[in-house]
Amino acid sequence: MATMDESDATIAGNGEESGSPLWVWIGLSAIACASFWCQAIVTEERLVPALNVIATHYSIPSDIAGATLMAAGASSPELFSSIVSLFITHSSLGLGTIVGSEIFNQLIICAGAVYSSKTGLLALDKAIVTREVGFYALGIALLYFALSDSRADPNDPDGPDHIYVSFLDAVLLFGGYLLYVAVCANMERVVGWFNWGAVSEDDGLHAITSLGDDGYGAIEESGGFQGMDGVRIMSIRNVPKMPFFHNEPVENFDAKVTMTLSRTASQKEGFNIRSSSFLSESIRSSIRRRGIMEFMKHSARPTELHTLYDLHVNEYKQEVQCFLWQQSVFYTMAYFGSNAWHLRWFTIMLDKVSSIPDRQDPENGRLVYPKFTEIFVDEKRLIINLPNPKEGKKDFTLMAPSKEIFEKVVSALGKYMAHSKKDAEEVPVEIEESTTTDPDFEDADAHEELIDFPCDGSLGEIIFWVILYPLRFLMHHTLPDVRQLDSHGELKITTDNRILHAFLSTFMCLVWLIVGSYAMVASLESLAELMDIPDAVIGFTVSAAGTSLPNYVASKVSAENGFGNQAVSNAFGSNTFNLMVGLGLPWSLYIAANGFEPYHGLRNEGIVESILIMAGVLAVFVVLMTQTNFVIVKWHGILFLGMYIIYVAFAIGQVYIGNNPN
Repeated sequence: MATMDESDATIAGNGEESGSPLWVWIGLSAIACASFWCQAIVTEERLVPALNVIATHYSIPSDIAGATLMAAGASSPELFSSIVSLFITHSSLGLGTIVGSEIFNQLIICAGAVYSSKTGLLALDKAIVTREVGFYALGIALLYFALSDSRADPNDPDGPDHIYVSFLDAVLLFGGYLLYVAVCANMERVVGWFNWGAVSEDDGLHAITSLGDDGYGAIEESGGFQGMDGVRIMSIRNVPKMPFFHNEPVENFDAKVTMTLSRTASQKEGFNIRSSSFLSESIRSSIRRRGIMEFMKHSARPTELHTLYDLHVNEYKQEVQCFLWQQSVFYTMAYFGSNAWHLRWFTIMLDKVSSIPDRQDPENGRLVYPKFTEIFVDEKRLIINLPNPKEGKKDFTLMAPSKEIFEKVVSALGKYMAHSKKDAEEVPVEIEESTTTDPDFEDADAHEELIDFPCDGSLGEIIFWVILYPLRFLMHHTLPDVRQLDSHGELKITTDNRILHAFLSTFMCLVWLIVGSYAMVASLESLAELMDIPDAVIGFTVSAAGTSLPNYVASKVSAENGFGNQAVSNAFGSNTFNLMVGLGLPWSLYIAANGFEPYHGLRNEGIVESILIMAGVLAVFVVLMTQTNFVIVKWHGILFLGMYIIYVAFAIGQVYIGNNPN
């Protein structure tokens, strides 16, 4: 029988034999996977919310913030892998990661988004997609131009040609992103020049401001709310509080869903939101048998008691209960994200509107909304905006799971406003304050702590939680979390301390990202050496997929909520940032720091071919969109997935077939 050393022996690139025990492979793979997870958590759970607070504090316009701070936050894994591989490990893995991520984002994110959409197709906004695709094409062209100088390296005459990147090439690549930011900041003016996809005056967005004395007001014909009670509707052109929703085509929200309507009890037919482990299900079954469901109501997640489309209507109490999605105040500048929308169980009464989060012990996260006098609704997108009557405070943006729930909720909110108006006339002092803050209150937003045990998770989730607990513990105690709200949805931290808290969180996130990127790059380079393949190839494949998976998950969640256009557009926007900033900026800094001599540390190992593949894939996407009038259908998703599999096979085949000297 062969010994372990014999079975694991490999021939290194210099021809010398070296042993690689199994534990080395397992250890390096574990470090790489842990670094992928660490970078994803730091980015989504800490960095993006902190940057959101900074952008809001300094009143940075949403378009500019989205193209700069939020883009940097979302693409930080790729950016730091490029920086670490360039300045520290001096390899081409960073370039390979970014090039591979471009193809992954375009193909896999588009495929995942269309298969997760409500309607089975994705209607794209022509102006936004044209902007994103155009600048992505510009980035590809500038990158190809920057990498076109390939020649032998005097220090390695017998090796492959090296790519020489000049300072001018790097600056042009980075400068392209400055142009992109300028266009984003003036997008409305650009759209006006070309007359692309301008928002019509009546695009489904209305303001509900007044009602009759009995709560049943007149309904204007232009409102489109026929059959709804208690509202007078006024058409408006625009609501600045809802910046992103007009860019999302209404077709992405038109899911034909059959709702389970219950006036007395929850019907358990239909969509189950959260699957549960055998252990948690056994506990709940035991509790039911013992008849203490009251305990369940206060400790179980709302999704364990209700389905997504449950609607409870109590005519006697004039009370409506249902699920609504609420936009997190910490992701308002981000186009999409896994935590951008939270599912909450709402209770709308005549004198109070409140909600609880979908988590364990939900009553400890109950949010009581301030008394508002008007609401903005987008009938076509099922969006409801509750303006905060307190000056300078955050508004509340809600989204209904179905048309029926949307109509019932707007009607109930109309009656609530009518009742509040009566109270204001009779007892004007009492409406100044809502309910007092619960001293035991933890957090109104449903952001679970990193160290919270997944008591309702699957066996696999629990195992991974235990394995990653040391990292979770360190991150929890070293990464400040800005996502802290009181029971009225207001930020707990004062304004002066909030911005300092956000900057401290951002700094610590950068530290963690540098450490995580170094661990990822070093482990993957070691694996590439063990497998005797170029660093760029493992960057094209493993590193690219690992760093892009969070974007895939976020785009999938966005498409499920009806924001598929934003998911696709942001995939191309991330690609533009990765090319122009993730490569252009580090190259510019590196060349400037080395006397402006051209950077020639890149070996020409299939990199230029991959750029040509990027251009070809983009051309296929453009042709498909022109043929379908900017609509992605499911067979496109199958095509994209097949193209990505072919690309990965090509990248690997180049090493083991085309470039194998043996």
